[in-house]
Amino acid sequence: MSQSTERPGNSRPNVKVAIETENGKFILSYEDFLFLERMLLNMGYRKITRYDSRKTFIRLSLSAPRPIIGRESSYYYSNNGYTVILHTTFLEKEKKWRDGSTDVGWNLIVAGDKPVYFAKPFSRTKGFILKFLRYAAISKWKIDHRLLCPECKAYMGIFRNPKTRQCFWACFNTTRHEGGVPKFESWDYELSPEDTKFLNIRREYTKRYHDKNKKEGKTPTPAAVIRKPWDIGNPENRI
Repeated sequence: MSQSTERPGNSRPNVKVAIETENGKFILSYEDFLFLERMLLNMGYRKITRYDSRKTFIRLSLSAPRPIIGRESSYYYSNNGYTVILHTTFLEKEKKWRDGSTDVGWNLIVAGDKPVYFAKPFSRTKGFILKFLRYAAISKWKIDHRLLCPECKAYMGIFRNPKTRQCFWACFNTTRHEGGVPKFESWDYELSPEDTKFLNIRREYTKRYHDKNKKEGKTPTPAAVIRKPWDIGNPENRI
C-alpha cells in the first residue's frame, strides 16, 4: 500500500513522497532515491564522486574501521569555510538501499577534514526522505548564513558543548571583546519559525528518549561517538 505525505513548512517547496509498506514494514525504492537525489541537486548539493573520494583516501591514507560493502551515494555543499556532507545509505552500483537495520543516514558539517557538527542520525523509518531533505536544507542555510561576531565582526564558529552536546555559534577572540569573554549565539539564530519548529519536534523526541533512559538508569552513548572513525595514515595532510 502507499500513501502520500506532503512536506511541511512554507520556507521549502511542497513535495509529495510515496511511502510504501510491505507486510507493515517500511521500505524505500530506487525511485525514492532518484527523487532524493534530484531534490538535493536542486538545492545546490553536489555528488561526491569516486575521483573526489580517491583523492581524499590518498591524501590522508585512510583505512576503514570495519569491512565496508558497496559505495554509498553521498553529497556535499560548501560555503563560508564549512562543508555539509550527507550520507544517504543508498548503494550506487547495486542500485538499492543498505539494510535499514545496519545503517543510518548522516548529516554532518566539517571544517576542512574536522567534523564540527553531527545531526542525530536518520533511521530509515516512515518519513526518512522528508526529514533527510529538510535537515539538508537547514544545514545548507546555516552555513550560507554563518554569523559574524557582534563585537569583533569575525566569523563565528560552530561550537559544541562537550557536556550537553548542544551546539552554538561562538567567537573566542576574547582579546577583541569587551570584558575579554567569548561571545555565543543560538545555533538556530535567525532560522525561520517553521524550521525552528521542525527541529524542536525532533529535539523533543530526543529529550523524551533521554529522560526515559535516565529514569531507567541507562546512559546510552551517542551514535556519533559510537561510530568508529577511519584510521588516518597521513595526519599531517589534514586541512
